[in-house]
Amino acid sequence: MQLAHIPLDQLNISALNMRHGKRAPDISDILPSVRARGVLVPLLVRPNGQPETFEIVAGRRRYFAAKSLADERGEGDPLPCRHHGGR
Repeated sequence: MQLAHIPLDQLNISALNMRHGKRAPDISDILPSVRARGVLVPLLVRPNGQPETFEIVAGRRRYFAAKSLADERGEGDPLPCRHHGGR
């Protein structure tokens, strides 16, 4: 597995994600931490068949927290991700 920092627009939620669902998750408990320190624990992702894009297998709430902050600030930092394959 490799560690990479992947931009938000290159990530989407995998149907294999154990918490996959149509509603956005409640992120109120982790949002203050992500706001103060960023996402510290890498998301687990895999290539989704499109060039330079990945599916989130684990880390859905961290993704939504980072996306919420990016919407507030008008820009988002790439997220730490662990994935298989070359990038």
